[in-house]
Amino acid sequence: MSPRLRTLFVVLVGLAAGYFALDRLVSQPEFHVPRDFVEYWAAGAIIFRGGNPYDPAELLAWQQSADPAQAQAVMMWNPPWALAVYMPFGWLSARWAALVWLGLQLLAVRSACVMLWRVFDGPPPLWWVAPLVGLTFGGTLWTIIYGQNTGFLLLGLAGFAYHRKAGRPAVAGAFAALTGLKPHLLAAFGVLLVLDGVTRRGRIALACGAGLVAASLGLAILANPGVVDEYRAAVRDPGPGAVSLSDWALPVASYQLRMALAPDRFWVQFVPCGLACLGYAAYRLYRGSRWDWTAELPAVVWVSVLTTPYGGWIFDLTVLLVPVIRAAVWIVSGRRWVAGAVLAAGLLVVTTIPFVRGGGLHDYGWVAPAVLALYLAAAAVRVRGGPGR
Repeated sequence: MSPRLRTLFVVLVGLAAGYFALDRLVSQPEFHVPRDFVEYWAAGAIIFRGGNPYDPAELLAWQQSADPAQAQAVMMWNPPWALAVYMPFGWLSARWAALVWLGLQLLAVRSACVMLWRVFDGPPPLWWVAPLVGLTFGGTLWTIIYGQNTGFLLLGLAGFAYHRKAGRPAVAGAFAALTGLKPHLLAAFGVLLVLDGVTRRGRIALACGAGLVAASLGLAILANPGVVDEYRAAVRDPGPGAVSLSDWALPVASYQLRMALAPDRFWVQFVPCGLACLGYAAYRLYRGSRWDWTAELPAVVWVSVLTTPYGGWIFDLTVLLVPVIRAAVWIVSGRRWVAGAVLAAGLLVVTTIPFVRGGGLHDYGWVAPAVLALYLAAAAVRVRGGPGR
């Protein structure tokens, strides 16, 4: 047997062995399909077959096929263009789809953290610090537990920053399109992406990102021509058997503002986000040609998260790895090991408390401010110790 045939044979045997091992894993009764992934999988299966992915009755039927104990539909509130991401998973069984999905989320976080390390000029020999921080971060762990999609959002931010800095605006824009899975979570970033069109590279990035989103929406419309109208109708009134957008208790300041001022006015939750977007728009125009995505992105992300009108749950906070990796680079580059130990301990506490304490997702509004306080502390240490990197 020639070396090439021998290599091919070994690869095929390895793939077959891996498939049977994983198939045995997903066939175990203990294998649990994450709660939120069920909504993505069901929506993907429905749209692939031409159905309405925003119909709670259709969603519940598919979701119960994966989890018979589920009594109420978990609505998939991502916009129609996101369905192009979920559609391929609808071809698979729920368990196999979940296994592939979780693997992709972990890979996305790992890749994003390595790119962020390079964006912020972290020491190349210590690149492994970035994925170590990212994969042990509380937001990442909760993304995996719930089967959420936030790993893709982080990859979109990191890929945009990495390729924009490297002078590849088209690729940067393609990565930025991933943030459109949850546009409400990163609204300020989206506004700045549009305003960056004042530069040639910004226009290229915006065109490529918008083109990819449009193509994704086209795929969803091709599968179900009425999907946009169905999404609008569901936002207004999802119908019986589903919780509407305005009825969720959220761990964010915008929700608390609404509850304090006008509980029956959902639009109040959008006021902080609108003000943040207007403020950043003015700041972007003021900076003009001095705008630096690498320097500005960490603050853009945390302002977006703190002012988000919807979401902000603990698994959404994976995107805060942008400022966290920035802080890690400051500490490692400056060899400030005491500060590094304090940051690591702080992140460990923030990660551990939700597991020990338990409670509902709306109970953890303190997590994002705590992470950002650690980031600001690292920034203060950097200033006192000199500019560093």
